[in-house]
Amino acid sequence: MQADHQDTKRSLEGAPACIMRGKVSAGIGEGQFYISKDGYKRQFRAILGFEPFPGTMNVRLDTLFVPPEQKAIRIKGFQDEDRTFGECRCYKIKLNGIDAAVVRPERSNYPADLIEVIAPVNLRKALVLEDGALVEITLL
Repeated sequence: MQADHQDTKRSLEGAPACIMRGKVSAGIGEGQFYISKDGYKRQFRAILGFEPFPGTMNVRLDTLFVPPEQKAIRIKGFQDEDRTFGECRCYKIKLNGIDAAVVRPERSNYPADLIEVIAPVNLRKALVLEDGALVEITLL
């Protein structure tokens, strides 16, 4: 009887949060260019609820990043001047307690253990993080 109650409680409360850990990793510096594009910024603001700091932070996870597809938030591609920019999928997270999102561009081949994170603040400065610092990511 007690086990049935616990199973029912778990199903009503939803699945437990997915918590991942990883280390801050140096990127190649292209995130700022893409995140600053109005076509993306408008959608991030409307869909994610924040305008990201103009830059990203890379995190090398201890495990593979394989989020449930129903958690994906689609950001549409667009054309800006003479160039097209591709679609991406975002996943809402908390990184060391700060609201953020993982960005997965459709045109890129990221290793499954590397994530690119956007947030309304400069995460490195707000959390005093350097390359190699350990972080905790909760998939919302």
